[in-house]
Amino acid sequence: MDMYYQNETLYIDIADGLSLEEYHLLKARIFRVVEDYGVDRVVINNHHHIFHNRFYLNQMKQDFTKTFSGDFLIK
Repeated sequence: MDMYYQNETLYIDIADGLSLEEYHLLKARIFRVVEDYGVDRVVINNHHHIFHNRFYLNQMKQDFTKTFSGDFLIK
């Protein structure tokens, strides 16, 4: 997984499947960056299209929209 900030957008590239533990760590890390730096746009590039990743990322998107005002895109 790679995470980088460019043009006022936080990008996350996911190349492998996510376990439940990795999901919680990733979510905490993203939310911390958004809170600390005021990021308004998050783009997740999911290169590993399996059910678990889609489920976890959709759950993260729902939690993000409940907590923050901004864009959360899953590609």
